[in-house]
Order: sequence, then C-alpha cells, then structure tokens
Amino acid sequence: MYLTDLNKAEEVDITPPELKGKGKATVRWLLGEPEGAPNFEMRYFSLTGHIATEWHSHQWEHQVFVIKGKGIFKSETGEVQLLPGSAVLVAPGEQHHFVCPGEQFDFICVVPKGTRACNTAGKK
Repeated sequence: MYLTDLNKAEEVDITPPELKGKGKATVRWLLGEPEGAPNFEMRYFSLTGHIATEWHSHQWEHQVFVIKGKGIFKSETGEVQLLPGSAVLVAPGEQHHFVCPGEQFDFICVVPKGTRACNTAGKK
C-alpha cells in the first residue's frame, strides 16, 4: 500500500507564458509508476482564471472526475459544461481541451502508466 495526500504532492505550474496574468494552471501527480502503481497514474489539475488546457489528442484514453468549480470540456463533437461530480471519458485520438471560464476548476485525471507527459495549458 502507498498513501499520500494532495497537500504532499508537488504543485507544478504549467501555465504557458502567453497566459500569465490571465489565470493559472497547475498539476499534482498523486499516484503513478514512481509510487508503485502497476497500471494507471492519477493527477490533480487546478485551473483558475480564464485559462484552458492545450487543444490536443493522444493515443490513450483518460478519465476525468470534477472535484471543484465548473468548467467546459470541448472536443471535435462539441462541448459540455462540467460540474462537481461530472465524469468524462476521453477516447484515444479524440481532440479536446478543458476550459476554466473564470473562477476555479479542479479535476482528477487518470491516465495509463507510462504516459506521464503532461500537455500544459494552452490558448483558450
């Protein structure tokens, strides 16, 4: 067993330079390969202000669970509002990003082990 706490995980600022002053994006890696997780890695994102993650896709699925605030999930097929308790399955290859419309938007994201490359925040 491995036990950690959100407050013990290093908070990494992933706000791109062009969005400094408009908001902030951070990620905390909670569980993953370094902690002995055999299959998945869990990360905690916090977006504040008017900011969005980069428009991107990748070869693996990931699962997102909203913890705090509200946000928007945008993909090639449209967009949906996300509230605490919302869960999203992002399919492999699906172009997407998450948008914080101005206050705070926190979510947990689970990805397969070995996919620790984290697309940082991008243009809205």
